[in-house]
Amino acid sequence: MSGTSVVLDTNVCLYLLKGDRQLAAMLEQRPLRISQITRMELLSYSGITKDELKRVQVFLESWPVEPIHPAIEDLAIHIRREYRFKLPDSIIAATACHLDIPLLTADHRLEKLVPEVQVVRYDPASE
Repeated sequence: MSGTSVVLDTNVCLYLLKGDRQLAAMLEQRPLRISQITRMELLSYSGITKDELKRVQVFLESWPVEPIHPAIEDLAIHIRREYRFKLPDSIIAATACHLDIPLLTADHRLEKLVPEVQVVRYDPASE
């Protein structure tokens, strides 16, 4: 991947939070964006400990969080209807589409969005 900005899917954020060094090196010096829904997903896990919550909060403070505004909402509705994805996946993909930057994800199902959304798949098995 070149030096362009990317939207991180929630699963990619989780790999980073778990210390995936290969992924961290790949993203070093790259401008990153996070969807508001990813922020909500990361903070709302019912089993999160106080220490984990603090790590997530620090992580989220490091990158801009794109709010869900009407343009993203409309794109998410289209993606959900067209591809039958879950609403969170649709919102995250719509965020990348709206910003016109790639979506970095470990979810192979999201590759169905190409070419409508630029999808870059991270394969943690290749570590």
